[in-house]
Amino acid sequence: MYTGTGDKTREILRVGKHRRYTIMSDCIRCGPCGYADNTRNAEKWCTVCEEGLCTDCEQVHKSIKTTRNHRLISTDDFQQIKNISISLTCKDHNKTLELYCKTHDVAVCLGCVPSHHRACYDVIPLDKTAENTKNSTALADLEDTLTIASQNLEQIINDRSAALKNLDVRDELEQKLLLELDTQHGKCKSGLSKLLNRLKNSEQNLNSLKEQTSQLKSFASDIQLFLGTRQINKTVLKEVKSVKEGIKSVPNYEVNLQLHTAIIALMNEIDQLGEISVTENITCLPFKEAKLDQAQKQLPVQELNNINNIKFRLRKKFDVERHCYYMWRSGCTMLPNGNVLIADYQGSKILMEYSKDGKHIRDIPCSRPPFDLTVIDHDRIAVTYGDNKYVEILNLKNNIVERKLKSDNDCYGISYQDTKLFIISGGIVIRDITGKVLKTLTVDCGKYLETTVDRIYYTVRNDHTVHCISMADEEIWVHKVESLIDLKGITVDDHQNVFIADQDSNLLTVIQYDGKASKTLLTETDGLDKPSALHYNKDKKMLLICNQNGSAALYNLE
Repeated sequence: MYTGTGDKTREILRVGKHRRYTIMSDCIRCGPCGYADNTRNAEKWCTVCEEGLCTDCEQVHKSIKTTRNHRLISTDDFQQIKNISISLTCKDHNKTLELYCKTHDVAVCLGCVPSHHRACYDVIPLDKTAENTKNSTALADLEDTLTIASQNLEQIINDRSAALKNLDVRDELEQKLLLELDTQHGKCKSGLSKLLNRLKNSEQNLNSLKEQTSQLKSFASDIQLFLGTRQINKTVLKEVKSVKEGIKSVPNYEVNLQLHTAIIALMNEIDQLGEISVTENITCLPFKEAKLDQAQKQLPVQELNNINNIKFRLRKKFDVERHCYYMWRSGCTMLPNGNVLIADYQGSKILMEYSKDGKHIRDIPCSRPPFDLTVIDHDRIAVTYGDNKYVEILNLKNNIVERKLKSDNDCYGISYQDTKLFIISGGIVIRDITGKVLKTLTVDCGKYLETTVDRIYYTVRNDHTVHCISMADEEIWVHKVESLIDLKGITVDDHQNVFIADQDSNLLTVIQYDGKASKTLLTETDGLDKPSALHYNKDKKMLLICNQNGSAALYNLE
């Protein structure tokens, strides 16, 4: 891509295969004609050759075997993206980026391979990696990230604007106080104005990046879009980090007048009406997190953990209250504060909340006996109700149902990832939290699933298998464990190792991140009694296991 200079005429020489073309401020010249010292306006732009084509040269371009499949766009469309800078050249070797290393998630040139990627087994052509980029998770997540960041900034700017307006509400004070009042008011207003200007600049930057992303999606080549997605993502990360640093601790000012105690009786005997005081209340403005720079990214090899290195340490085992004779501890999760939520599909219309030390905190009312649940943020969870065709988003602060998402099928296992809900409902249905169905994966799955930033995991009970697929529904691996009979809960640790609870066999099994190995971790002798629900908390590195008999246990993974 080439950035504009603002000059009326800008000539760019392309060295290599003797290509040359001229871009005017209002038109683009034909590259092949320019090579022959002819001046003709281009009607099309080749995103692969990166040069303009007149009508005649376009026909030649389409007739040649090596170029007939190149993507051509109109010069008007090219004008929309010509100033978006995307580097197609290796900064270390000054060569064209032609390869992509899956292990390190980076585009490389031929010179990079022997120096930095000799041991990497998954270096593949960049054009192959960039295929279907427009439908990729990385692009969708970047668009979501930009949308969420813009919404955050809009809310923060509104908050700071309201705080600024509050300062402008002044009472009519005695003339002698006005000077001091204006001085204090000015100091407060200056601080708020500086932050507000910074936030507005960030908002403009994010809106510009959002527009660039949209233009790239519409007009750029697959490789340009693939690289542009990652380069823009880094800029977004930097901008979001700057905003979060700026709003960590911001003041709200309240200007008050402290009246003199003898103001009424001694109005004529005192030389001042009172004193100005400023109360500064520090507040932390909320910034809703969006997971950045993670979609489609594999963990570096050194961070992946072989299952033989997994160690368990029992932290706490406790009994869960029985509300009915029959029990099915069908779902569980851990809240950000460390408390545990447990669902009993054959119990009462409640979710049971326990502390991490096993103390019963409260029962949270539900519309039906809940089947499974997942945490959305500090205040909200999403709950499924099995053979009831809906999902509810509950606010834990006031126990109010914020939204009810109706479905055409029964709703069982659920997981929340990157602003999306993944629900087992006649396949795997992906929805945003407003209820909009984004995608439906037609897979034969059991009742439980789990997600990470780039993968979906689910069980198939009939053939004793666990499946790992990409967000685009591409199979990554399938692992079969004959000893597993009645597969229930599933969860994934930091290293993408998969844990499976088998109710009938009284086993906790782990499958290695690459699907190539598995082993039994816990059995009935370790206290398992029909294990049915699992949850791993990555922040606290804890595994929660709920048994059908009513007990639960928390383990530290080391």
